[in-house]
Amino acid sequence: MFLLVFAALGPAILAGLMLRRSVRSRWYEQPIELIGAALAVGVCAVVVWGIGVFAGGLDGRETCQLTHHTTYDQAWRERSGADGTSVFPLANACNEHVSLVPAWVNPTIAVLAAFTVSALALALFRIALAIFHRKEPVSS
Repeated sequence: MFLLVFAALGPAILAGLMLRRSVRSRWYEQPIELIGAALAVGVCAVVVWGIGVFAGGLDGRETCQLTHHTTYDQAWRERSGADGTSVFPLANACNEHVSLVPAWVNPTIAVLAAFTVSALALALFRIALAIFHRKEPVSS
């Protein structure tokens, strides 16, 4: 678990260093800086998604009984769709009262994905703006 947290912190620190390096300039106007930040945050989103996917372990029944000390209700899991097969939102539960996916995982994925998409969109906008407002050399 701690290994995954440190794996998520690496790209975040890299993005912070990139933004700190260009704090004197307008970093939000530099498309490469935005793409780098989006990439780092996207990697963090994938790591958090991995934490959520593997939160139940390899055997959900054993995890429910041995770790959470609760009953495993296969019929309820199939009816509700909380059987660990969804890609997003992540849902893996022992029964209707105990979820194996931590509560912070799905909102964190949504926020990180929104930041990644908005940073990439802003970078593409800046690139398009630079291309269309490029001045041609004046020939004499």
